[in-house]
Amino acid sequence: MNKRHETRRGALLALFQFDAGRLDDMEDVAAGLAAADVPESLIEDALDIAKQAWETRSAGDAAVTTLAPEWPVHRQPHVDRSLLRLAIWELRTQHAPPKVVIDEAVELAHEFSTKDSGAFVNGVLDRYWHQMDGSEASASPQSDGVE
Repeated sequence: MNKRHETRRGALLALFQFDAGRLDDMEDVAAGLAAADVPESLIEDALDIAKQAWETRSAGDAAVTTLAPEWPVHRQPHVDRSLLRLAIWELRTQHAPPKVVIDEAVELAHEFSTKDSGAFVNGVLDRYWHQMDGSEASASPQSDGVE
């Protein structure tokens, strides 16, 4: 796996822990990432990304509620909710090309969530990306997904 994928994976796992109420114990969250085989050299970056995504979760949650009203945030599997928060933060900040963000989120959904989660995450993120400001939505539509 590449470093960016492993960092995203760590950020997802940290967000999951934040959602479970463990935001106040960063040492414990970091230990959880290490126990989940997140490389030690990437833990700090993963926590930083997770904190930023967590701080902006309200805006992302509102967008998801609009895009998938049948699956409001409180009804989503915890992993899906964390994945959407992370990916929406990445799309909003242009942390990576949109195609890469969406592909990675779907891949992580397949790895960590339900059998239907990949399609759900893909659909929500695709709709979100296409509703974004034209300049953001066209940031890298021709990306080959390689970072």
